[in-house]
Amino acid sequence: MSLSEYKYNQRVIMIATILRSSSSFNAVEYNEAKVSKGVAELIEIKNFDLLQNTGNVTASNLQEYLINYSSQNDNIKKPQFHLAISCKKDECDYDELVRIAHQYLKEMGYGEEGQPLLIYAHYDTSNHHIHIVTSRINPQGKKIDHDNERLRSQAVINKIMGVKPKQDVKSIVQRSLGYSYENLGQFQAILESNGYESYTEGDNLNIKKGGTVIENILIAEIEKHTQKRSKEETQKRRMQLKAILLKYRDITSNKEELNAVFKKKFGVSLVFMGKKDTPYGYIIVDHKEKATYKGKDVLGIKDLLRFKKEAVTEENKDEIATFIHNLLEENKRQTIAELNEKLWRKYKVNVYHDGFVRDRHYKMVSQVNAKDFETLRYNFKVQWIQSFNPSTEEERAILCKFGHIEDVNDILIKENNDVDKINSTINHIKSIVDSEKTDSIYKELNRTKIVIIRKEDTLHAIDIGASTIVNLNETDIDITNLKRHSSVGVNASVGIITNRDSGQTQIAKVESLLNSKDTGHHSNREWEVGGSDNWDDIDDERKLRQ
Repeated sequence: MSLSEYKYNQRVIMIATILRSSSSFNAVEYNEAKVSKGVAELIEIKNFDLLQNTGNVTASNLQEYLINYSSQNDNIKKPQFHLAISCKKDECDYDELVRIAHQYLKEMGYGEEGQPLLIYAHYDTSNHHIHIVTSRINPQGKKIDHDNERLRSQAVINKIMGVKPKQDVKSIVQRSLGYSYENLGQFQAILESNGYESYTEGDNLNIKKGGTVIENILIAEIEKHTQKRSKEETQKRRMQLKAILLKYRDITSNKEELNAVFKKKFGVSLVFMGKKDTPYGYIIVDHKEKATYKGKDVLGIKDLLRFKKEAVTEENKDEIATFIHNLLEENKRQTIAELNEKLWRKYKVNVYHDGFVRDRHYKMVSQVNAKDFETLRYNFKVQWIQSFNPSTEEERAILCKFGHIEDVNDILIKENNDVDKINSTINHIKSIVDSEKTDSIYKELNRTKIVIIRKEDTLHAIDIGASTIVNLNETDIDITNLKRHSSVGVNASVGIITNRDSGQTQIAKVESLLNSKDTGHHSNREWEVGGSDNWDDIDDERKLRQ
């Protein structure tokens, strides 16, 4: 099997995560906060009676309705049911996720007629995912069965996605028997790298997933396929693996991160033995070559886990610039947020908007080299411009010119589904045009961070605060005064209407956001209301394990 086959010849991975219950339905507050930030959308609301018909949909109103609905059974102290359904990247679109959600809810007992339901689409990660909020009380006032809920949840997802655990594990076992391994422990490591636990019982090896034994195999059958290879046979591959391990050890912060990178980039898994925090050894499972290696024959466990976490000193501060450079070499589109997260975990430092690296006391300890810093600045601008979600070639071209993006292909054209946000921008501009005197229109637009751009006879508005772009010619806004404004100059090559606070000035303001107080250690994370769970982890691809 080639590496590409290993990586891509996989069925769609779907994960259903049941989140913390509550008495106050704070999941509504959490999701509505995401909506207000423009990174989520309420895409379905059912059985909220007059509330959804009047359009008076607020977090507090939704919470109040769910609390009142659930009060018909006061024996249930925490009636909130909150679920996240995720797929890897965009393997399923949001319509498909909603279809899966409805099927899931029906199978789990939440699909009765009259059951209140909220479904939110989240857009803040590369993984398509939705959040579902409802009550654990059915329309008749009875508690919905929650016995063995998590096991049933896995079984339901398997059923929906056509996953047949017994059939799948048989396939995995047969494939694993074709690997090169020397003993039972290495065979178990192959299974573990594919998401299966195993343990011996008598003459059998029991294989389980999700807490349930789903298959067993005779140990004698496993041992029949063992094969011992000489070090001479494997020397070249072992040297390759060692070089890769050393390189990525120095740009990762812990064994979990190293393992994730290794598997994603090279189709190689590291299976550790012993306690989670203090493993005594590891086995390398090379899916590309269908082989296993004793970790100690490649790189000793102590050397493997020698992640550089010591405090920054005069002796090692030069390492930081090299660390940053290596990360950018590995990923040319590394964002400042991603970089600062890694820097903080490894050195307890962040890159700031001036290109200096500072510690938690704001003391300068290093500096990003000029070329790498320009790359970071450019990546930030790409990230920012992408947030406007251009839906046409023309919008993309205008935004790239406005944001000084060199290659338009760095920005993706996406269907902008946030109609409410776009309409809000249109209504705001319309109110300014209708209410302000001609000579004050641009002053007011400028005050509210709206830049008007003209390309030939077409006017576009870039709403910096709302991250939207609107073709004004396609609206009912009277653009006559916008075109006639005598004090406005036009950049002939670009068509940017300039004023005292030009687009370039706005870009400079945005670039100042590179200050790491908004990233890494200093970021204001979303936390569960009334709890201690980090809910953003649910929206993170780290949760997507095969």
